Amino acid sequence: MNKIRDNQSAPPIPFGMLLILWLVGWTLRVPILAAPPLATRIADAFGLGEAGVGALTMLPIVAVAFGAIPAAWIITRFGLRTAIVGGLLVMVVASVARGQVPSATVLFVVSVIMGLGVAVFQTALPAATRVWTPRHVALGSAVYLNGMMLGELSGAGLTLPIVLPLAEGDWRLALILWAIPILFITALVALVRLPKEQTEVADIDSPDTSTQSSLPKWNDTHVWQYGLLLSSSVVAFFVINAYSGSILRARGETDALEGLLFAYNATPLLASFIVLAAPKWIGLRGPIAVSAVIAAIGMVGFIYLVGWASWISALIAGLAATVELILLVSLPPAIAKGIAVTRLSAGMTLIGFAIAFILPLVGGWFADNTGRIEMALIPSLIFMVTAFAALGRTSRYPSYE
Repeated sequence: MNKIRDNQSAPPIPFGMLLILWLVGWTLRVPILAAPPLATRIADAFGLGEAGVGALTMLPIVAVAFGAIPAAWIITRFGLRTAIVGGLLVMVVASVARGQVPSATVLFVVSVIMGLGVAVFQTALPAATRVWTPRHVALGSAVYLNGMMLGELSGAGLTLPIVLPLAEGDWRLALILWAIPILFITALVALVRLPKEQTEVADIDSPDTSTQSSLPKWNDTHVWQYGLLLSSSVVAFFVINAYSGSILRARGETDALEGLLFAYNATPLLASFIVLAAPKWIGLRGPIAVSAVIAAIGMVGFIYLVGWASWISALIAGLAATVELILLVSLPPAIAKGIAVTRLSAGMTLIGFAIAFILPLVGGWFADNTGRIEMALIPSLIFMVTAFAALGRTSRYPSYE
């Protein structure tokens, strides 16, 4: 009898809303990561050097970090659905415009605008999981992040073998082709009916909500605690991606580079399935702590070992760092409600991505001045170990208001 009652009281899984969340999550990285495979063609068209090519990839990421704060204001002022649809449209238009602009300067400007569009709906998605899947918040978070990871693999892996041939080798048309499914997803979000049980819609969607209440509280230790942990996971993944080519070349292991990069950039998808299979991890300190420790150990192995042992260490670091990242990005909707979700997400995003952008640059400076390419990873490793202090001591992270 008790089992029957439990089954009757268990809330049904909102598959429709989960599909919408997955699709929006898929769009988060596709336009950003579709550019690197086309980088040489774009560089030839605009006369860009290596620094310009790097800026083309990094500027949208930087814009995502610093756009999180105005994004929080936009969500409060215009509402959750409007922010997501508007952010998607800005991203699509700016992405397509990259192939139509007349100069490199304008190219960089629209790349920043594209990143700002991504920042708006990326900041809104944690709150959307509470509104669209109110009884399955952890599952909703895991689902949209799984979509994001598959989107990363799609943008980076499908552009050259599939999308560019469909565009008959025209990189400008390839960017337009990538925009078509994203426009379809935008229309779907604009027309979807929200579930009847909207316990926190008033907190998010009301234009009367104080703008100030949506901004991060920079004197709040929790914002810094979770932001530092997020930056630790982001930099762990990014710095290996950035310098693995140079490290393997210095070791005479260039033949392994292509396979390592493919496997390494596939680890986020595997990480998302791991969290999807264990959504109860979200909000717990233990899985985040274990992931952080394993990521640091993997980083040490990649720096100090050689050959296959080093490559396996890199894959372990990438997988663990991405599991940690997914758990941290999913944390705000798990521990906060209403506008506090957006406020915490915005603060974490700015701190996390800003530090993750700076540390590899510092590492590159160390490598140039010491003549040892492995030194490029040392500042990030030191930061990762130092960030253990931010893990906290409670088994479950406390509610955030």
